[in-house]
Amino acid sequence: MSTSSGGAPTGNAALPLRPGEDLVVVRAGEWRVLLPMRYVERVCGAALPAAVPSERGPRPPVVSVAGELLPVVFAEALLGAEEATLEPADKMVLLRHAGRRALLWVSAAEEIVEFSPVAKAPPADGVVAGFSGVDAALAVLDVPRVLDLATEE
Repeated sequence: MSTSSGGAPTGNAALPLRPGEDLVVVRAGEWRVLLPMRYVERVCGAALPAAVPSERGPRPPVVSVAGELLPVVFAEALLGAEEATLEPADKMVLLRHAGRRALLWVSAAEEIVEFSPVAKAPPADGVVAGFSGVDAALAVLDVPRVLDLATEE
């Protein structure tokens, strides 16, 4: 899966999701969430992440993609799981925004749907930019915020 870059939204409350915008439905353990396609570079098979030693304390694990070490964020952990279960059939979604890239580890990338706004306020300090759905509301992840978490130094 690939997409061309879109606008340049930043921050949780300011993320301008547009009605009809393409979203990828991903499953992370027991959760299903949405990712704006404009931030999705591609979906890859899972690869064993490696730890990176640091004098500054714990850092996210990394995976090499075309020779570049990219941080890995586990969607289950972002959504509240105490531990992420890693399976051989899992996927990694390569995210990008404003020159930053990271991998989001998910159980599956399921389908592409259109953004259908739901009038429900996202948490002010989380990684949710809004909600979308026709039958049931799903959270839309704030990808710039996820990248902030993945690339913090």
